[in-house]
Formats: sequence, C-alpha cells, structure tokens
Amino acid sequence: MSKKKLEESYDEIRKLDIPRPGEFLSSLYNKYSEFLDSLTPDKIVCLFNIIIDGLILSSFLSVLSIMLSENIINKIVFLEKYPRILKLLKLRNNINKKVSKFYLLMHFIIIIFGILGNIFMFFI
Repeated sequence: MSKKKLEESYDEIRKLDIPRPGEFLSSLYNKYSEFLDSLTPDKIVCLFNIIIDGLILSSFLSVLSIMLSENIINKIVFLEKYPRILKLLKLRNNINKKVSKFYLLMHFIIIIFGILGNIFMFFI
C-alpha cells in the first residue's frame, strides 16, 4: 500500500513541469533579450546607468564598511569582556584589509566601465 502511494506521488511529481537550472537561466536570458529588444536606445542607456549605479553603490559600501570596521570594533566597549570574539573580529578585519585593495580596484574598474559605456552609448 505504501509502495503504491509512493509511486503515485512520484508520478505526480513527474507531471509537474519543473525546469532544470540551465533551462531556467536560458529562458531568463531569452526574456531579458526580448525585453532589451523592445526598449528604445534612451531607455537602454537608462537601464545601463541604473545597473552601473547599483554596482558602484554596492562596491562603495563594501569599501566603506571595510575602512570603518576597525574604528567600530575599537569603540565597542563590551567586546573587551569577550576576548575570543574580539580576536575573531580583529582577524576578520586583517583579512578585510588585504582584500580591500581588490575591492577598491573593482570599484574603479566599475566606474571606468560605466563611464566608457556611457561614452559608447552616446555615439550610438
């Protein structure tokens, strides 16, 4: 009896049309391409600027949080009572300092890409 219910449940699951991840991504890409084809050039520029501004804001906040993290850790008084947590936070801060150069480089690359993309779109 339980085997029959299991087979029925399996058949019902098979009837559901659940796309595979690759199919989902390709259909998403196709819908995005159709959406871009329906836009006028000025709307494409606006969409490009919104995406670039979001990337710039994200990388700026990452760089800012890395720069301010040590000051915030030093100002929190109750962490002195918990030396293990303080050690972990300082270790994380040291790792972030080394990674911050990469974030800063990515920030400048995104800004340059945005400027060059706007210049390119100006001549289209």
